[in-house]
Amino acid sequence: MKNILLFAGTTEGRLLAEFLIHQPVRLHTAVATAYGASLLPSAPSMTVSSHRMNEAQMIDFIQQQHFDLVLDATHPYASEASANISGACTRTQVPYLRILRDCQTSADTSSNPIHPSEIFVDTTAEAVDCLNHQEGPVFLTTGSKTLPDFMKINNASERVFVRILPNAEMLTACMSLGLPASHIFCMQGPFDVGMNTATIQHICRLWEKDHPDSNLSETPLYMVTKQSGRTGGFDEKLEAAAQAQVPVLIIGHPVRENGLSLSESYHWLSNWIGTSPSESTAEQTVSLIGTGMCADQLTLEADRTLKNCDVIIGAGRMLQMAEHYHKPTFCSYNYPAITDYMLSHPEYQHFAVLFSGDIGFYSGAASLRRCLEGKPFKIEAFSGISSPIHFLNTLGKTWADVHLISCHGQTASVISHVRRHTKTLALLGKPDDAANISKKMIDYGLSNVRLYIGADLKQPDEQIISGSPADFLEQTFSALSLIYIENPNAEPLPVTYGLSDDTFIRGKVPMTKSEIRSVVLSKLKLTKNAILFDIGAGTGSIAIEAAQQIPDGRVYAIERNPDGLDLIKENSLRLQADNLTIVSGTAPESLDALPAATHAFIGGSAGHLKEILQLLYSRNPEIRVVITAITLETIGQIMALQKEMALPEPEIIQIQVSSAKKAGPYHLMQGQNPVYIVSF
Repeated sequence: MKNILLFAGTTEGRLLAEFLIHQPVRLHTAVATAYGASLLPSAPSMTVSSHRMNEAQMIDFIQQQHFDLVLDATHPYASEASANISGACTRTQVPYLRILRDCQTSADTSSNPIHPSEIFVDTTAEAVDCLNHQEGPVFLTTGSKTLPDFMKINNASERVFVRILPNAEMLTACMSLGLPASHIFCMQGPFDVGMNTATIQHICRLWEKDHPDSNLSETPLYMVTKQSGRTGGFDEKLEAAAQAQVPVLIIGHPVRENGLSLSESYHWLSNWIGTSPSESTAEQTVSLIGTGMCADQLTLEADRTLKNCDVIIGAGRMLQMAEHYHKPTFCSYNYPAITDYMLSHPEYQHFAVLFSGDIGFYSGAASLRRCLEGKPFKIEAFSGISSPIHFLNTLGKTWADVHLISCHGQTASVISHVRRHTKTLALLGKPDDAANISKKMIDYGLSNVRLYIGADLKQPDEQIISGSPADFLEQTFSALSLIYIENPNAEPLPVTYGLSDDTFIRGKVPMTKSEIRSVVLSKLKLTKNAILFDIGAGTGSIAIEAAQQIPDGRVYAIERNPDGLDLIKENSLRLQADNLTIVSGTAPESLDALPAATHAFIGGSAGHLKEILQLLYSRNPEIRVVITAITLETIGQIMALQKEMALPEPEIIQIQVSSAKKAGPYHLMQGQNPVYIVSF
């Protein structure tokens, strides 16, 4: 059995140890401190030492234990330690492999909303550019020579704090650049971890005092340092920053070394040991974690999972919440990309994916689950407190009978839901959503409803206010807000078709009568999220009744007659069909800019029936089409097109409706024109 010595003390070292304990090898892991040892996994095949060794001690240890391979996974700036390890391997003629940090050269934070623990740049100018993409305080430990360059940072006199030698000329130079005295620390080093940590904490207190509305978890302090080596106190700065949970901006990359990334070393070691990648990996776990509305709402179970996972994945806002775990991160909310990332990183045994609120309420967790189906992952679920539940409990409202919808990242026809439900709660997605919904409430005759807005819940600037729609017409709120609507006059949704003809304002435009409308809607077989085209909409009776039946769907009423267009608008407002879009024009030209329909009703084609059907079927071969006709010529054209275009076999019915009309003391039946209804 092969015998491996691993020098660790980093995340890469811990992950390599977790990988190697599952291999047919003996492993000894060496770290510098007891704390480093406490982070390592335990296994019968691995022993651990927790003290520093110089090169001579390493040579003795390698010779005594007869190691076959030495892995160096120490910190990228631990140049002295790496030199000792490499020298010991050369002296003992034992193979040496350096493990390189995958992301140690990334300085671009403008496209990454999270704050990595270490950012590396080559020059002071790059450091200034990086800090200009941040807004929080800056702690300069680079001395006074580069201070003029750092004063080019946005709002530098407010943000920059500098530590310099206790020299009168240096102090004067700093103040002449516009730094207030409270931002200048005149001190003589060397500085241990405790002094660095105390200085960071002092700066944070000063910042919070001068900026009471700031949030250092969102706009953290950045420590700026040069790669000064052990004698320059570099290690102490890094450790202090880690303890204070602040990122470090490092000027000067680590020594460029030859070696393998963690992913590459995984495959290299599999080949060296003689195992395949599939044999080398224990089952990977994916934890789907609902974070609630803030870090304080994480469950203890979720907290333990984040402490023990190998990598944390999520959108930038989620990763900010998890910075203090100091884990590798992957910033994305693209679920296929997340899946690809997991599959391409077999060195990680445990992925934690963060979602705001709860994972079961309009959460991306469902989309990620679908992407992971059939993949070799064990999936765990950890619930969080969703913002609707917190909001309703705060209002003292029971939520068992509340109708829940979301406008976040999608179009929701709020009016169509509110008119049918006494209690409706919607997640919002834009600052002006509350104002736009309030305006629609008034336009659609729902000005008597009661609105409750919840914004920035569980944040320092939380807002919970109530009022009528008129009270919110000019107000904006944070994008991630909620609106709770109580409508005491809600009307239950009818389970049958056929609104009375008197429900509609008719004018002189032809209208599909109630009985015919009932059959047409039945033949359309509308689905919950249907997209319906009503071509030749007339007064809009078909379109409006359909819209009422599918509040989660979308209806487009296409009409060329100006009088008809006016009637459709008037009827849609009167009957509160806000999921109906009116399109002025003639089909098929007016359909080009619309989404592909799932259903279509053609009540009038203006002589373009063939072109309309060609367009509808070219965009969706599975579309459901219903056509009404009153002439035999139209029926003949439909049948000819069915053969020419190889359309599905149609269902054809003819209906003639007779209704009673009072004539003196009698009721006489009056017949309407027979109507053909053709369904494909």
